[in-house]
Amino acid sequence: MKIAMRKTFRALILIFFYFATVCTAVEGSPLVPMAPVLPINEVRPGMKGEVHTVVKGTEVVSFPAEVLSVVPQSDHPKQLILIRTSGPLVERIGGIAAGMSGSPFFINGKLVGAVGYGWEFSDHRLGLVTPIEEMASVLDWPEVVPPFGLPSPPQKKRLPEGSISEVGTKMAPLVTSGISARGARLIGDSLNLDAISLPSTSEGGLPVEYKASLKPGDSVGALLAWGDITVGATGTLTAVGKEGRFVAFAHPFLNRGSVAYPLSRSWVHEVIPSVRSPFKLGTPISIVGMITQDRPQGIGGRLGSFPPAVEVSLRFRDQDTGAEVAKRFQMVYDPFLISEVTPGAVMGLLDDLWGRVGEGTIQFTFTVEGGGFPGRFSMRNVFFSDKDTAQTLANEIKSLVSIFALNRFQEVRPLGFHLDVEVTRLPKILYIENLEVEKRSVKPGDEIPIKVTLRPYRGEAQVRNFSLRVPEGTSGRCEVVVRGGGIAEPEQRSLYEGWRSISSLAQLLKELEAKESNDQILIELLRYEGTGKGVDSEIEEEPELVSEMKEKRMKEGSLRVFRSSYYVEGLLRKVVMVEGEETEEVEE
Repeated sequence: MKIAMRKTFRALILIFFYFATVCTAVEGSPLVPMAPVLPINEVRPGMKGEVHTVVKGTEVVSFPAEVLSVVPQSDHPKQLILIRTSGPLVERIGGIAAGMSGSPFFINGKLVGAVGYGWEFSDHRLGLVTPIEEMASVLDWPEVVPPFGLPSPPQKKRLPEGSISEVGTKMAPLVTSGISARGARLIGDSLNLDAISLPSTSEGGLPVEYKASLKPGDSVGALLAWGDITVGATGTLTAVGKEGRFVAFAHPFLNRGSVAYPLSRSWVHEVIPSVRSPFKLGTPISIVGMITQDRPQGIGGRLGSFPPAVEVSLRFRDQDTGAEVAKRFQMVYDPFLISEVTPGAVMGLLDDLWGRVGEGTIQFTFTVEGGGFPGRFSMRNVFFSDKDTAQTLANEIKSLVSIFALNRFQEVRPLGFHLDVEVTRLPKILYIENLEVEKRSVKPGDEIPIKVTLRPYRGEAQVRNFSLRVPEGTSGRCEVVVRGGGIAEPEQRSLYEGWRSISSLAQLLKELEAKESNDQILIELLRYEGTGKGVDSEIEEEPELVSEMKEKRMKEGSLRVFRSSYYVEGLLRKVVMVEGEETEEVEE
C-alpha cells in the first residue's frame, strides 16, 4: 500500500511540475515596486539610509548605511552605489555578509537599490548597491520557461578590470543538505561556486506555499535540487510588484538568462564570521515561486508560479549489512545543469548512506522514463574500485544523464532518472583464468566446444562449458576469444569513420543496449589479421552499427554473451583454422 501511494504521489508531483507552467514566452513588463523609489540620479554622497535584511530566523531587521559615492561601470550594472554600514548589529556580525545580496537599501523610506557586491579580506562594512532601476530591468526580458537551459557556462560575476578591482558578489555559499561534503564540493566545483554541506533538513520534500506573501528584506533562496536532498543558495528579496513579480540578489546567481528555478523562503541559522567575508548560513523551508530571469543585475520571477522538474530516485542496498534505503528528489529542468548537479548528488548520497569512502563493488541499474519517451529504458552495470567506488559511479552517471538529457532527437518531458544500487566492500571480481578449445581445425557450420576456467576473487576455480558455431563463408585463421565486458570492446568504426550515423532516439537506445557491461562474459570467433589482435571482418558495403553487428553475430552463433553478478576481468585467445583456404600449422 505504501509503495502504491508513493508511486501515485511521484506521478502527481511530475504532472504538477509539468503543467504548473507550460513552456511559453510572456513579454516582460516593467516592475513597479510596492515601495516608493528614489532614482539613482537623485542619490548623492552623504545621504543616509538603512539596509533591511534577516540575520536570524525570518525576522527582518535594519542597520544604518551612508552613501559614499556613485561609481559608473562599463557593463551591467551601469552604476553602483558605494555605501558604508554602521551600528551595533554590523559590528556584531562583522559587516555586510554574503547572503545579504538583494537586501534593500532605503533612504527616507524610498527604495534605492540592494546590496550586491563587496570585497573579500577587506573592510566588510563597505559594500556596493545595485540601483533598483537596473534590477527591475531583468523583468523586461521575455519570461521563457525553456525546454533547455542556456548553455553558457556558470561563472562568478566579476566587474570589468579597471573599474573596481577584485570586487565580487555578496552571494552566500551554495548550501546542500542530505549529501556528503565532498558531494557538495563536486557540485560546487562544477558550477564554479563555493559549497558547504549540512545534515538533511528537508527529508520528504519542501512544502509549497501557493499564495506566499513576502516583503523586501525577507531571506529567499534559489534552488537547483529539493526533496530528500537540497542544493541552493541564499540571498535576499529586494522588491515585490504587481501580480507577485519580484527581484532579488542584486547580482546573478548562475547568470544563465531565461531560467526556471524554484524560489524558496529561507531560514537563517546564523551569520558566520569570516576574515574572507562573513556569510549567512541559511536553508530553504518552503517553495514560494519561480525564478524566470538570472541576469547580471539580479534574479527575478513570480511568486505563486512553479517550474517543471526532473525527478531522481535512488534505492540503496548494502549487501554487507542488509541495510536498505530509498531517497527521492527533484532537480531544475535544465539538461545542461542536470549533468552538473546529478553526479555530486549521487556521490554525496552514496557516501552518506554507505557511511564510508573507499574500495568496493557496486552493482547498479539506471532507468529513464518520461513524456515522449518510448517506455522505460534500463541499463545495468557493475564497477569495482580499489580506491573510490562512489567516484566511479558518479563518473558513469554523469555520462548517462548527459546522453539522455541532451539527446539531439526529441525532448523528454517530464523526465525521470531512477537508480538502484547494491554495494559491498568485498572485491566481487571474476577472473578468466584459462581457455581450452578442443577442436583446432574446423569447418563452416561446425560447433566449437570451449572450456573456460573462472575464478572468483580468492575463491575456488570453476570450469564452464560453452560453444561457438563457425559461420558459413568463414575460412582461414581465426581466433576464439573469451573476455570480460568492456575489455577490448569493439569500436564503433562505422560512426568514427563516417560510414553511418545514429539517426533517431530509438536507434540511440538500441546502441546503448548493445554497449557491453563489466559483468558480462563474452565468447566470440574473430578473423585473424596477423596483427596479434582479433578483429571483426572487413567493413561491408553497408557498414553496421555495433547493435546490428552483435545481433547478426549472436544469431549466427559466432558470439555468445553471458551475464554474471561479478566484475569480470581478463582476456584470453586461441587460434583455430577454418578449412577452406590453404591449411597452415596452428600455433599456440
